[in-house]
Amino acid sequence: MATAHAGPAAPTETRWEATISGVDNGIGYRIVVSPADEVVTATVENGSFELAGNGAVMLETSDGAAVLEVPRSYAADGRSITMAHHIAADGRTLTLTPPVEGVAQVKDISSYDRLVEQINKNMPGVVGGAIVGGLLGACLFLIWGVSIPLGVLVGGTVGGSIMGGPEFFNAVQAFVTGQP
Repeated sequence: MATAHAGPAAPTETRWEATISGVDNGIGYRIVVSPADEVVTATVENGSFELAGNGAVMLETSDGAAVLEVPRSYAADGRSITMAHHIAADGRTLTLTPPVEGVAQVKDISSYDRLVEQINKNMPGVVGGAIVGGLLGACLFLIWGVSIPLGVLVGGTVGGSIMGGPEFFNAVQAFVTGQP
């Protein structure tokens, strides 16, 4: 059975931690994820963490049978992040921390940046919608100067929204309304 908990560390602090615990293969475990400290800590009962010859961390049962290899590299945002690991002297606690250069700094992203990201992410839908909208706008012969560009704009927005869903629509809405 596994349980999860997330809440502030103390009423006056804005930090939170996620805790997952349970029993698997006879090994009791508790994993704490602390985004504020950027640390993942795993503690086990009836088992231990051991460093394997290839540099990987292995989780073993109390009788020495390998249960799990803990990966040291994780994919995030199209890149690989190798975590530093520390095994406590008793072998029951493993702490993983990202390298300092691997931690992304929080930065403000404008509504324009979000819109550009969504357009790039959903380019086939935007282009397809813009083509259809432009063709429909071309049907209004007397006002081509307005109908074609407007058709391209509306068609691109509809095509991007169909492909990108609420994320795309929210980015468009934030940009149009001037939200940061």
